[in-house]
Amino acid sequence: MIAGSAEAPEGHGTYEDRIIRLGDQSPDAMREKAAYVLGVMEARMAALGKTWADTTVTQAYTVYDLHPFLADEIVSRGAVKSGLTWNYARPPVDGLDYEMDVRGVFTERVI
Repeated sequence: MIAGSAEAPEGHGTYEDRIIRLGDQSPDAMREKAAYVLGVMEARMAALGKTWADTTVTQAYTVYDLHPFLADEIVSRGAVKSGLTWNYARPPVDGLDYEMDVRGVFTERVI
């Protein structure tokens, strides 16, 4: 399981100051936010020697439209090998617009 990430790079300064294109939910802004988050997910997987090919679940959390960048940013990277669960919900931190998490498991049982 890879911890979720949203569009706020780690670093110094306030969390609000680090949010990518704070308050902008235009298609271009959402693409930029998603591209950043996908890159973070890829870096975290790479640290464990994994790639999108190793994932069995990819989840996105946003109330904004994914369709303008779905094919170009998400599908083209191989991030939906087993599908994409779009949770129509805001990330848990005020000001964030897009979050993702991924996991890869051998067996998943849903009861």
